[in-house]
Amino acid sequence: MSVSWLGYPQVLLAWWCPLVAVGLWHALRRSSARLPARERFVLAVGLAVTPLLATAVPYVPHSPLRDALPWRAPMAWGISNGVTDIDGRHVLQALGAQLMLAVSVVPLASIAVSFAAGAIQVARTGRTVALLAPRRCGDVWIVRGEGRAERSLASTVGLVRPRIVLGSAVAESSDASAIIAHERAHARARHPLWIFLATCALRSWWWIPGRKAVLAEVRLTAELWADQNARESDGAAAVAKALCARLDAADAVGTVGAVSAVSAGFLDPGTELAHRARALAAPPRVMPAWQAWPVRIATGALVSAVSILL
Repeated sequence: MSVSWLGYPQVLLAWWCPLVAVGLWHALRRSSARLPARERFVLAVGLAVTPLLATAVPYVPHSPLRDALPWRAPMAWGISNGVTDIDGRHVLQALGAQLMLAVSVVPLASIAVSFAAGAIQVARTGRTVALLAPRRCGDVWIVRGEGRAERSLASTVGLVRPRIVLGSAVAESSDASAIIAHERAHARARHPLWIFLATCALRSWWWIPGRKAVLAEVRLTAELWADQNARESDGAAAVAKALCARLDAADAVGTVGAVSAVSAGFLDPGTELAHRARALAAPPRVMPAWQAWPVRIATGALVSAVSILL
């Protein structure tokens, strides 16, 4: 058994592809920090799901790239995904064969477990929201009562059809306009769905270092994106005031925490509030469409290249 196993498809999928994807985000981190929140979000989500996309690259035995590359990319999956030069008399070679089998099975099992856990969490959140019995008022669902959720709840829940859920006290407060504008930005961009996909994808590659920083970037830029939208409609001062009000209610736990855990809430537990405060204090970062679209296209090309070649 030689070092050629480092270029086997299952090794590329299990190690090199997620490592390169996470490494690329870290390499581009300083440059991307100067971009608007929307473009930062697109880059972070794209690289987060890249290893997942790579597992779906089909077997293309006659691709000219197969012989052009010095490794056996996933497009050549099935051609050499097993170790054949094993001598049963050598313990290390036998262990190596078992390791290669694990490298083939563990990533697929991790993906299945991660998405199953995510689906259970989403179902629990849906059940929690249903128990609160919110009533629809336009595009907002209001939870009425005297509990903690009614006093402090402000979240966007749901993957395919996001819903804005507010506690009655929040909906009737002076900060309601900024909070609703923030949550509408989450709903329009379907942030809960993208955060769900990024979370499940990155959790699948639990052995890759640095992946948690990518997920933190996804969550942070979703909040910065929504803050910017609310800022455009209500002003930075109103958004900052609403953020402070949410901080005062941050001691709410239990039901509120259960809803916020898998939603795009106004105050997400994983968000670095200092970054949001600095962003509100600084001039808004905007990029004209003629500059923004090339950034998004370049991100798509980068994700596609890594997914196909690794």
